[in-house]
Amino acid sequence: MHLPMYACILPDLSYQFATQEYTGMLGWQGELSGVSLSQVHAEESLFELQHGMMLARSQGTATLSWQPFIEDNNLWLQLEICWNPVAGLFIVNAMRTAQAAGRQLAQHPEQGLFDYTPQAVMLLDEDNRIYRVNASFSEISGYAFEDVAGQGPGIVTNRNIAAEMFDHLWQQLMLRGYWEGELWNRHKDGHSYPAWYSLMAQRDESGEIEGFVAQFSDISSAYGDPSRFNHASYDALTGLPDEHMLLEQLNQQLLRDSLGHRGRGLILLQLQTDEADREQLTAAIGARLSAQVRESDLLAVDQEQNFVFVLDDCSDEMVLEQFAERIAGVLLERADTAEQPLLGDYAMGGVLVEGGNISAELMLDRARLVLRTPDCHNGFRVYDVALGSGAVFSRETLAQGVSDGWLQLRFNPVYSLQGHHLVAAEVSLAMNHPTQGILTPAQFIPQLSRYGLLDEYHQQLEQQLLPLIMDWNRFERFQNLSLRLQDEELFSADVIAQLVRQMVKAGIPPQRLMMSLHYDQLQLFPEEVEEFKALGVLILLDPQGHSFERLTSPLLPDMLLLNASLVEQQMRDSRYIREVEKLISVAQDNELGVIAEGVRTTGQMTRLTRQGCLRMSGKYVGSDLTMKQLIERLEQEQ
Repeated sequence: MHLPMYACILPDLSYQFATQEYTGMLGWQGELSGVSLSQVHAEESLFELQHGMMLARSQGTATLSWQPFIEDNNLWLQLEICWNPVAGLFIVNAMRTAQAAGRQLAQHPEQGLFDYTPQAVMLLDEDNRIYRVNASFSEISGYAFEDVAGQGPGIVTNRNIAAEMFDHLWQQLMLRGYWEGELWNRHKDGHSYPAWYSLMAQRDESGEIEGFVAQFSDISSAYGDPSRFNHASYDALTGLPDEHMLLEQLNQQLLRDSLGHRGRGLILLQLQTDEADREQLTAAIGARLSAQVRESDLLAVDQEQNFVFVLDDCSDEMVLEQFAERIAGVLLERADTAEQPLLGDYAMGGVLVEGGNISAELMLDRARLVLRTPDCHNGFRVYDVALGSGAVFSRETLAQGVSDGWLQLRFNPVYSLQGHHLVAAEVSLAMNHPTQGILTPAQFIPQLSRYGLLDEYHQQLEQQLLPLIMDWNRFERFQNLSLRLQDEELFSADVIAQLVRQMVKAGIPPQRLMMSLHYDQLQLFPEEVEEFKALGVLILLDPQGHSFERLTSPLLPDMLLLNASLVEQQMRDSRYIREVEKLISVAQDNELGVIAEGVRTTGQMTRLTRQGCLRMSGKYVGSDLTMKQLIERLEQEQ
């Protein structure tokens, strides 16, 4: 059995501490304390480690497969990297695994890796029957090959595992071709132990499944450590589960709900008080709110220090409203006491789902949408489909929205995996309508155009971007701002020309501005696109299934976009893998860059990296940022 391997890394990229098992695995002689990562790790290994640290810094935790020595294909580790903001350091938990090496094994099981990897490996035929195992399998599970030959993998796994867990596992294996996660195994002697699994489906050239590769490691030593998840899974201020743990548990609950058609409710509570009092107030109220939830419910804290209640067996909106009234009573009790600080305003938004046919992320996003409506001020509102639906507005209403600050600027960060830094950001401007909630540009731009208000809107866009433009020179590695315009905006390049003027005045090259267009826009507005390019603006093209080779100069783009739909589809269907690889190949042949959007999982990031795409946006690399947050992030990376 492998001993746990831990290390602590400081933000200046040096080791603070490492266990003997960790240093032994690296072959390092002496103490690692105070030693720079660059002194210990080769360039490629350091690249992967820094990427994981970047993700952990933005998300709280990150999991990745890591090869410490590029020349040694037999050693792969599963790294869990946690960022502890209180201690100001990264905690790295390393477990022996072979995820990436196992993918190679799935294609070439005859290689020596099969025999020498420390991870247990089972090869299964198309009927899910074991036909080969390696030596580590017998060492970890206690079963000899004769015990399991012709059996299903259930002979190894603990049969007390919930059926819905296996249904979910199988669904992911069929759709994506792989699954990773933790299961409980049963040793031959009868005892149970936790195992980290990597499962892969093997398909022939026609796409039919011809077998499976199952790999697992005994993680008992790490599992028994009570601090294993503490740094990443609990909010340091309140001690409540953080957003990472909330989403993980809620997704599991929704999976069970989809089998039993149960209702589940979520309430998001935002405390609106002075920043100086916020932490003290959050900690004090958190203790009181914990007493209001049942054992079957969940209370957590999201990344913005909002309280999140997940109510089990929530049958209708009345149950949500009654619970919200109880929470409001607790908040008023707090305000009536002599303790300081006093509670200011608050807002509560609720979401009700039945049958679990929704993700935890979408459920939380809907609650956040509700919070942006005025109805929630010192009150409670439940999400409904009409929220943000884009009703028809009068000219006066839209003019008021443009002039009165209803427009909200956000930045979707784009990270480069070459150097692990924020290299670009896509700009989006939404409208926060008092009753309709957040409206997307597709919902309000056509109406602004109809009323002749686009110029005023673009002036607001320019004014909101100006502080970043004036500050841009401080951030040498931040290369591009990307704008995505609606068709109605493409009839005139005035807004782009004005932004270019402001950039040149600030000493920023026009090439730092990038227009994001889809293929049809390129065909419909060729003169406008030529005008953009004449100004020096770069073109980011989403081919949308069209042939790139048909385009001729001057319509040739400067970069290609792999849209979120394509990123997701290639994980489910091998036909789209070929489409992605063809686009990347065409881009490389024409010396064009490639950006993938909507990247939300480790699997997507890993596949895209191997295909040659090293620029990505999406929830995996970071959520949308305000301008203040974007500038703070850029300052941190300096």
